[in-house]
Parts: sequence; structure tokens; C-alpha cells
Amino acid sequence: MLEENLLVVFSVITSGLLVGTIFSVVAAGLSLIHGTILLPQAANGQVFLAAGLLFWLFGTEWEWPLWLAVPTTFLIIGFLAFACEATILKRFYPLEDRNISYLIITLGIAQILSGIYTGTFGRISDTFQVTAPVNGFAIIEPVPIAYTRLIAFVLAGSVLGGLVAFLRLHRIGRALRAVFQNREAARLRGIDTLKIYRFAFLLGTAITTAGGILFALAFALDLTVGWTISLITFSIMIVGGPGSVVGALVVGLVFGFTQAIVSVFADPTVATFAYLLAMLAMLFIRPSGLFAK
Repeated sequence: MLEENLLVVFSVITSGLLVGTIFSVVAAGLSLIHGTILLPQAANGQVFLAAGLLFWLFGTEWEWPLWLAVPTTFLIIGFLAFACEATILKRFYPLEDRNISYLIITLGIAQILSGIYTGTFGRISDTFQVTAPVNGFAIIEPVPIAYTRLIAFVLAGSVLGGLVAFLRLHRIGRALRAVFQNREAARLRGIDTLKIYRFAFLLGTAITTAGGILFALAFALDLTVGWTISLITFSIMIVGGPGSVVGALVVGLVFGFTQAIVSVFADPTVATFAYLLAMLAMLFIRPSGLFAK
């Protein structure tokens, strides 16, 4: 009996760490965009899903090697993100109150992308499971963990660590942080905020793409997961504080553990509901976000 209980506890810990870290990656990308541009990226979940679906298409359906499937996924989504920023988003940069405009635009983009997925990938299957590039399990006593999930966890942690280091140590990263904190002061210091806006959007989209690929590596995808991811990552960003990567990590882990613990006793939908209640409680304590500057 004791061994069974320990197995459940360790399973909750490993599941919470994996899910929480991947969602922290996606929330960090969203937070980076919103904190810099004041852009509530409602299509973030659909970008996440696009990354997972393209990775599945190239790596599993077409059987491309990883070294080709992963860069191609990044290139396609990066090109589309660049085109979107250059033709649509930058037109609203001069507006002070652009949040609502961006929300409506990105909601429209999200709906269009969702329709495209249904009309294309929806004709192939309802769920999409990437073929594991590495078979087998690592035994972290007493829990067996698939190598692919372990790899996804390590890579997700590396993305977050690399992003924190970039924001603190690199010249462009410090410029991003300056814009987070005070756009006018950053402009007066000679920082080209328009270029920073573009860079932030592309970097945030790349991070979201990484999250989608890592999720597809560890879990099966379905065509509704994009909307779920949008809801979860928006709440992570708001509670953690827009622009705060540390906030995204901490609150993402809270979500992962909440979902893992509640899922032991109830349906995953109930787990998500429990998480959202926990987020509301945190907002009552600190409405501006736990790590807002």
C-alpha cells in the first residue's frame, strides 16, 4: 500500500513538472509579446497547435528526420509571423490604446487558423501522436518515464533558462527589459522601440513554437487544444505578471501540479477548473500579478 501511494506521489510530481514546464514556455512567449508590445495575443494557442501539427506532419506522416522537421517548422511559422507583423500588427504601434484592436485581430486570426486545421488536418485524424524519436523508459525510482518526455522536460527547462539569460545578459535582451519597464524612457535612451517590438513578436512566437513542438513530442494533440492552451497561458501570464519570465515559470508549475494532483481524483476538465479557481484566488491577493514590476 505504501509503495502504491509513493508511486502516485512520484507520478504527480513528474507529470506536474513536465506539464508545468511546457506551459511555462508557452506562457513566457505570450508574456514577452504582451509585456513589450501590449499585444494580447489571442492566437497564441493556435500558433502552438500549428507547431505541433507541422511537427507531426513532417516527422511522423512524412517521416522526415528530426534535423529537418524541426527547423522547417520554425521557418514556416517564423515566416508567417514576420508577414503578420509587417503587414498588420505594425500599423497599430502608434496607437496608445491598441489592446482592444489587437485582441479583435488576433481572435480573428485564431478563428481562421482553427478553421484551416479542421479543414485540413481534421480530414486525416482526430488525434495526432508524434512517433517517438527515442524508444524506451528512464527509471527514476520508482517511476518509469518515457525518454521522449524526459527530453521534452530538459529542453523546455533549457528554453526558459536560455531566455532568462538572454534577457539579463544580451544587449538586445536588456533593451527588451527596458521597454517592458518604461517605453518612453527606453525611447529617450535611444532604443529603437519599433525594432524591439518586431523582435519581441518574432522571439515570442519562436518560443511558443518550441512549446508546441515539445508538447507534441510528449503528448497526443487534438484540434481543440489550441483554445485550451490560450486560456491556460493567458491566465498564467496575467497571474505571473506580463513580461515576467520568472512569473510564467512559477505560475506554470503551479498549474502543472494542480492539474496533476486533481487529475488523480477527478476528470482533467475538473483539474483545469480547479487551476483557474487557484488563479482567481492569487489575483485577489495581488491583482497586478505576482511578479509584475
